[in-house]
Amino acid sequence: MLSSCATFDKGKLSGNHLKRNNLGFINGTYTNFPSSGGGFYVRNLTDVFDRNTGMFDFKEKHEDKDFNIELKAVGKKRLNLKIYDAGNLQTDKNLRVALKEDGFIYLQEKRFMLDGIPLVFGGWNIQKSRFALDENNNLKVESNYFFCNGILVVMSDWKTSHYDLTFKKQNP
Repeated sequence: MLSSCATFDKGKLSGNHLKRNNLGFINGTYTNFPSSGGGFYVRNLTDVFDRNTGMFDFKEKHEDKDFNIELKAVGKKRLNLKIYDAGNLQTDKNLRVALKEDGFIYLQEKRFMLDGIPLVFGGWNIQKSRFALDENNNLKVESNYFFCNGILVVMSDWKTSHYDLTFKKQNP
């Protein structure tokens, strides 16, 4: 049930369809702030990785403009993520991904998070993200964020938010 809460549309991808033979096109350094798109829960590229993997300390958000994100495909099931702050390496992690027929790379680490006591006073949320390249080889990120909150089961609410962001490629 939870895996279907934040599903993606089957829409057409405009730009470069990633396949096994061109997976290296995603390799490069990207800005942390989107050149287009944005949202409430996902405002920059480090938010995408943090909300999916929980890789950062909550108090140390990577929102500085000096942050750059380097991605490198390591086979069709791994994506190496390096985060630099003013040229200093802050994070180096291999993430599990899946390359699918639709030309997107799906981040496999869907983060399931609990807030309080679900449906008594609190809820749960889950985020899924996928990546592709646009016509200019910039990183296109689609992120779905599903949350369900409630009070004593009587009052509950759920919603799925969808974010489309594009991050400019700085160098190949």
